[in-house]
Amino acid sequence: MKHRPGLLILCLAMITIPGLAAAQDGWYLRSNLGIAVAPGLTLDARDNDWSTRCDKLSNPGLGETSADECASVPPITGWTHEVGRGSGVQSVLALGYVWNNLRFEGEYLYRTTTYEPGEGESQVIDVVTQQKQQQELETIDGGLEDLLSHSIFANVYYEFQTNSRYTPYFGIGVGFSSTSLDYYGRFKRNDDPDAISTFEDPVRKARLAGTTTIGRHKLNDLLTAYQAVLGVDYALSDKVGIGAKVRWAKFSEFDDGEPWTQLRSHESSVGRGFDVIYYVSTDKLMMFGASLNMMYSF
Repeated sequence: MKHRPGLLILCLAMITIPGLAAAQDGWYLRSNLGIAVAPGLTLDARDNDWSTRCDKLSNPGLGETSADECASVPPITGWTHEVGRGSGVQSVLALGYVWNNLRFEGEYLYRTTTYEPGEGESQVIDVVTQQKQQQELETIDGGLEDLLSHSIFANVYYEFQTNSRYTPYFGIGVGFSSTSLDYYGRFKRNDDPDAISTFEDPVRKARLAGTTTIGRHKLNDLLTAYQAVLGVDYALSDKVGIGAKVRWAKFSEFDDGEPWTQLRSHESSVGRGFDVIYYVSTDKLMMFGASLNMMYSF
C-alpha cells in the first residue's frame, strides 16, 4: 500500500511527458542566439586603372612623352588577398507551421563576422601589375575586416518523435542574403625616387615616390544562399520549448566595386573623364553556426 502514491506519480508522469513533447500542428515563433564562424577565403580584386605612365594626373605633359603607349585602353589588372578565418555572432527570428512531422518556416538571420589577416601575402595575378610592382611598388596589402549580413531563408524540417520531451530534427533552407564586406587595400610606392624605374626624369620620380593607392569601403551585394540545419528541441510545456542547433550555410559569389579612396595620392581618376573603379569578388563565403533557441507555439 505504501508504494501506491509512487506508482500513481509514475503513471501520471508517463502520461504527461509524451503529451508535452508530442508535436502539435499549428503556428510557432522561434528565436535563436549563437556564434558564427567562417573559414578563410581568397578575395579576387581587379580594377580599370591605367599604367602610371598613362596617368595624366601623375604624369603631366603626357602628350609629349607617352602618346603611343597610352593610345589604347589597357586590359583589366588584378590581384588577390588571402583572408584568415572569421568569428562572430548570429541571431534569428522565425515564424513557422508544424504539420505532422514536418515543419515549414520563414527565417530571418542576422550575422556579423570579424576576419583575421591571412597567412599568405597579397599576390599580383597579371603581367601589368607585376611590372608595376617591379618598377615602383614596395607594398601590396589588403583584405577583409568585417562581414555583416541580413538573410531570409525558407526552411523545411523533419522531426523525429521520440515519446519524450526531446525532439531531434534536421532541415534544409534556401534564401537570399544582403551582405556587406569591409574591404581595405593599399598599394605604396617606394619612398626612394632612385628605386623607381617607371620614369627616367628625376622630377617625375620624385613626384611619384611615396604615393599610395588606398581603398577602404563597405562593399555590398545580394547573394543567394542555402543551408543545412541539425538540432534538438526540449519541451518545457505544450507551448514553450528550448533547444540547440548547428547550421552550415553557403553563399553565391560576392562582387562589388567602388572608386579608390585615393589613387597614387590623388583622386580616383587618370584624367580621362572617368573614375577608376576597383572590384572585389569571392565565391568562398561560408558559415558554420551553433545557437540556443526558444520556441513558442500558438
